[in-house]
Amino acid sequence: MKLTVTAAILFAAALIASIIFYQTYIADYAHPVETVMAIATAALAAMFLALAIFIPRRLKLVTGISITLFFAVILVGVTFWLVRPYQLIYTELPEREAALSSHLEEEYPEREWEMNRSQVETHPIFMFEVVFDDEPDRPYLYLMDQDTMDGESEIEPHVPEE
Repeated sequence: MKLTVTAAILFAAALIASIIFYQTYIADYAHPVETVMAIATAALAAMFLALAIFIPRRLKLVTGISITLFFAVILVGVTFWLVRPYQLIYTELPEREAALSSHLEEEYPEREWEMNRSQVETHPIFMFEVVFDDEPDRPYLYLMDQDTMDGESEIEPHVPEE
């Protein structure tokens, strides 16, 4: 019983820490569907833990399977919903922004611009909106995907449809 309570408390603490981390560092960049899927992953892990806790001890095989599935869901969930987005947002996004900025400085040395990540939910995370000072009503979109970063495709502006 003591081990059961300890496991539940540790899971609850880890879940709260994960939620705080996600809300602080990732949620602003995530699509609402991704946030729902992250919550669903945590709920699935909680279900497997509850199953492992409340299954009678005589059903050791079911308890073992539940514990194994719990750890598998935790491992995949933490990797997919915490580590990977954090790495994309705080490592790759600044690199791609710097590459686009350097391209714009080389291509348009006499022009000034303001660059932001596109706020349209359907756009990928690596879509940047550039507004030149001399064309304030005409934003240009630049997709800085992996092919662009590898030099396999050109950095080309896309003018959004009106």
